[in-house]
Amino acid sequence: MNIEIGDVVLELNSSVDLKLRDELLENAKTILTTLRGTNPQDRAMGFVSEDIIGRKIPIAKGAYSVQAIEQIGMYEPRLRVVEIQFELREQKLIPKVVFTYNGS
Repeated sequence: MNIEIGDVVLELNSSVDLKLRDELLENAKTILTTLRGTNPQDRAMGFVSEDIIGRKIPIAKGAYSVQAIEQIGMYEPRLRVVEIQFELREQKLIPKVVFTYNGS
């Protein structure tokens, strides 16, 4: 199942209980749409936008990928990022993040 948040697409390619799937994707959505420093409970959570926004496409893709993998690993260890694809749409880089469920 895919869900779209703004321009970010998330996909969980594992078969899990519907309630658990919704929880995992909601957590991933929060993690992948938060800018670092904006979460008052944990200022380290989120993306460093300066590493991504305004950069050349290969650099932005790399920075987004590294940060997505690190942030999911830290804040939702039940998921593992298995693939990140990018689409260029109207001068915007749109990530599609595919996860697998670790089963723990």
